[in-house]
Amino acid sequence: MIIPFFIPHSGCPHQCVFCNQKNITGESRPADLSSIPQKIEKYLTTHTTREPVQVAFYGGSFTALDRGMQRAYLKAVRAFVESGRIAAVRISTRPDCIDGHVLSLLREHHVRTVELGAQSMDDRVLALSGRGHTAADTVNSVKLLEEYGFITGLQLMPGLPGDSADGFIKKTVNPAIALKPDFVRLYPALVIKGTPLEALYTIGRYSPLSLDDAVSLCGKALVRFEAAGIHVIRIGLQPTEELEKPGTILAGPYHPAFRQIVESSLLRDKMREALAQRTGAKDSAVFLSHPDDITASIGHKRSNIEMLTRQFRLRSMRILPDPAMPRRTVRLLDS
Repeated sequence: MIIPFFIPHSGCPHQCVFCNQKNITGESRPADLSSIPQKIEKYLTTHTTREPVQVAFYGGSFTALDRGMQRAYLKAVRAFVESGRIAAVRISTRPDCIDGHVLSLLREHHVRTVELGAQSMDDRVLALSGRGHTAADTVNSVKLLEEYGFITGLQLMPGLPGDSADGFIKKTVNPAIALKPDFVRLYPALVIKGTPLEALYTIGRYSPLSLDDAVSLCGKALVRFEAAGIHVIRIGLQPTEELEKPGTILAGPYHPAFRQIVESSLLRDKMREALAQRTGAKDSAVFLSHPDDITASIGHKRSNIEMLTRQFRLRSMRILPDPAMPRRTVRLLDS
């Protein structure tokens, strides 16, 4: 379980074209120091499993905060970690706000995981997005985090201004894999109200990815990261009440079940290939899939089954669980 504290825009030295943390998180002000212990206590009373509990500071650039504020936030959590009630702390920050002094402070206060808002590994895309850092900053920060023993994550954003599907894979995904982070998040760019991207979109200077294109691109990235042993812990923004208010997202590939759609598309392609290759006239199909992939195999609102039964004129199609099947694979039982 993660207990989140949001510090929207805190420490951020630049206005990125895609960012409006208030609309994304629903939080307009940074977490109040005095409320942190009470919130942690409240979360802990509802925690009934053995899953480790972490505290996370999200939404801003934690290591770009005034050093005294960093210490204050971390000290508010420190007693919970040292008593064993909280396993560790995680923070998110910018790639150009990492150095040895910062990492010593974080390590001293039990921070174990650092997520870097890399967004892209293409300097042109970074400049057009107003990031204010370079791909080299990400490379250097990941290496330094590894030296200091931190768990490291990268946040990447397909669909930014100046990017392309081919460019995202070649210039961002492949270099990110070479860095060997412990995990990544994939957040397709959205046009959110109150951002510079809204202005670019309004005057026709920016076109977001379509939902289908974003699903395809994130699917390709997911396959590459998983093949490299890098865990993709999230695909698409976490749905929030604020984010789903009418008028918050003006354009772009948003869907509350975005990851499921991505995983479903990968499995649908495998099932389509298997059905296309079989011989003889058959009006039914039975597939085997890992139990954890059954929902994705069926598809969001049974979309995979409906699409494939229409395409191949099937009378029936079933997907059965088989624990022996590798993840992200299916097998057609043919008779």
